[in-house]
Amino acid sequence: MKSLNHNHEDLFELMHLRKGTAPRAAPGDPSEAERTRSGIMEVLPAALMALVNYLVFSLALMLLARYVVDQKVFGVYSAAVAAITVAATAATLGMEKYLLKIVPKYRAEQRMPLVRGFRRFAPLVVVVVTVLVMGVLLLVHRLSPPSSALSTPTFLLAIWFLPAVVLVCWLVEVVTTDGAFVASIALYRIVLPILFLGGVLGLGYFYGSRHVTASQGVLVWSLSWTVVLLLLYAVSRSVRPRNEEAGDRSFKRIQWLRHSTSYLTFSLLMSLVTNLGVLVLGFIPDARQDTAIFAAAAQLAGLIVVISTATSRWYGPRLSACLALGDAAGQGAFLRSRQLMMWTFALGFMAFLWFGGEWALGLFGPKYRAGWTALVIMGVGSSFNCLHSLSPMYLLYEGREWVVPVLLGGAVLLLLGAAIPLGLLMGTTGVAIAYSGTLVLVYGTFTLLARRDRRRMLAKQGRGDQFTWL
Repeated sequence: MKSLNHNHEDLFELMHLRKGTAPRAAPGDPSEAERTRSGIMEVLPAALMALVNYLVFSLALMLLARYVVDQKVFGVYSAAVAAITVAATAATLGMEKYLLKIVPKYRAEQRMPLVRGFRRFAPLVVVVVTVLVMGVLLLVHRLSPPSSALSTPTFLLAIWFLPAVVLVCWLVEVVTTDGAFVASIALYRIVLPILFLGGVLGLGYFYGSRHVTASQGVLVWSLSWTVVLLLLYAVSRSVRPRNEEAGDRSFKRIQWLRHSTSYLTFSLLMSLVTNLGVLVLGFIPDARQDTAIFAAAAQLAGLIVVISTATSRWYGPRLSACLALGDAAGQGAFLRSRQLMMWTFALGFMAFLWFGGEWALGLFGPKYRAGWTALVIMGVGSSFNCLHSLSPMYLLYEGREWVVPVLLGGAVLLLLGAAIPLGLLMGTTGVAIAYSGTLVLVYGTFTLLARRDRRRMLAKQGRGDQFTWL
């Protein structure tokens, strides 16, 4: 699910790759060849683009936090957006990710009736599931405690814009599949955050500081998605191949549903892990202020995840290719360079949070500085995730598909079971402990399993003394 906050979308796409193009070492200077194989020069531009996207959204959230009536109002806004983010992930049913795989496959095989059938069937499924998910959200709104963030009219307003968010998620992948990758990325990565920032600035200009309501914030957020939806629809109409608009259609409904739901599993679980802390606090009565502080801290703690996810766009396909070729030396080269780079990022990030985290939280407003402890704790979990984010990919590429969703499902249950009592007892700090503890436990388990598999591979190739670098 593509959201206005940091996400694991790119990682999800990479974890379903089965082939990639291995990086080729440049001739000449060995140091130059090693640098090219390590991918450092390829990774930095992607990380920079992700960083710019993150900073624009963070700036918009900081301004919104300063414009709203009080801190509790920002908590209501944050809970509503987190709920819609998770709901939209579920509503697509994984169809948009499966589209990226199945439509190019059918095209290559010249099976155009199946292409037309899928492109007719999948949007209908997405629409039906979206309506069902809206019904669930309306029930959640009705059953939420009266003093909680999810019982407010703001959340009700956000629910009615869920279809716009879902359709954007669908059309981004449709446009990408039809060959307009640059247009889809530009609209999502650039236009969407700029629209949101512009809307927040407009609220500040017309209403002034401390006069903006949570509903107005959600309305700006929702209208940003709606404008991008209209733009994506126009682009999709212009780039769709003409031979796919009319003609015979064939359907494999059961097969498509079965495969798309497997794509949904990982995406939904990661969305829950990312947003569950805000949702738990949003459901707790009289915890709107804690929800606001936690949302601000989570936004800052997510910076390292954004950078890690951007680097995985390069390293994921190379890992897949090296495993397929049995290239232990090439695999070791880029895994080593990535670990050194991620350790540098992680240590620098934690130093920033320790010494400058309180200042960064103050950019949201003076009262947000109270979340420094929660920010540092979440930073530890996010940094650990960053260091070991290739481990679940490794397991999937080695054919251990069942391990990743099972462990992530357990992580969601553990996080939920720990966040509720700790949130009631310790507020934002308690939920931060549950969040980081869950990440360390699940990614630590991923890493132990991946290292064991890699040691076996190295031992078979007579390289048992080499370090795994996972």
